Amino acid sequence: MFRGLFFARGLATSVRNVESVRNTLKASDSRKTFLIDMYTHFWRENEIVLLAHHNNLLSTENETIRKQLRKIDSKHTENRLEFRKLKGSLFRYFLRANGHQDPASKAAARWIKRHNIRHPLENLCKGPTAAIIIKELDPKLVKDVIKFLSTQKDRLFVMGGKVGDEIMTLENLEEFKNMSSLPELRAELVGLLNMASGGGVTRTLEAASSTLAMTLESRVNELEKGEIKE
Repeated sequence: MFRGLFFARGLATSVRNVESVRNTLKASDSRKTFLIDMYTHFWRENEIVLLAHHNNLLSTENETIRKQLRKIDSKHTENRLEFRKLKGSLFRYFLRANGHQDPASKAAARWIKRHNIRHPLENLCKGPTAAIIIKELDPKLVKDVIKFLSTQKDRLFVMGGKVGDEIMTLENLEEFKNMSSLPELRAELVGLLNMASGGGVTRTLEAASSTLAMTLESRVNELEKGEIKE
């Protein structure tokens, strides 16, 4: 009896272990699976991803660009910027598969085929493509990056990307980069509240306090009159 119980428990454990193994389209330890997992991570864990075309940068040009981007990054100490070259065809596949829980899985491949999934940014990834990855929503950082890339001419230029969950064209990014940053918006809000506190908000609070005091005083008087009558 006990032997059968132990066997059943062992079998159940084995089944759970098999179920926990990812059923990936390519081998789980293959480079393609690794890259799709990497794309999934930076796409889902960062607020901004800018897609840029690069004209087959030489190693020296590549290092110069990384150095300049690190310099821009150092000016924005509360954020983080990263530059990565992408494997275009595989990244296009990832964009289609990203709507699935596990983009590297066989289930994702079947899902793409069944629903004929396409992504609005996939056409930007034809040819040599790079991603500029920014952790937080920061229009000023995007502005600095686009300004720097404009000096690179045809060697490296932004084509579009995503901000939060929104797909962005180059025109959208031009508008976004001129917006106020979150700290600036917070400062503006605090300023407005401080201004209001000197006027309407203060008067409203004072009026509410006065009304409450009058109500309490009236109630006390009523109770005192009741005690006298008794």
